[in-house]
Amino acid sequence: MELIILIVLVVLVVLVLLGRQGSLSGLVINGIVGVVLLFLTNLLLADDLPINLLTIIICALGGVVGWLIILVLHLLGIAF
Repeated sequence: MELIILIVLVVLVVLVLLGRQGSLSGLVINGIVGVVLLFLTNLLLADDLPINLLTIIICALGGVVGWLIILVLHLLGIAF
């Protein structure tokens, strides 16, 4: 049951992001940039940002905004 809910939520997030950006290529590029920023942040900052399935999914779906949310939450000590 949880898997079905997760799949529906992922599809809804993708549809919302597609509606906001207008094209699938824009969504893919934004996701790739978000994941690259996650890896670069982990390499360049002394404070280790964990790279796990959750952070990669957030960066892949949220792109730069997802990366920024992860970074701020990590620096504030709230999550990650």
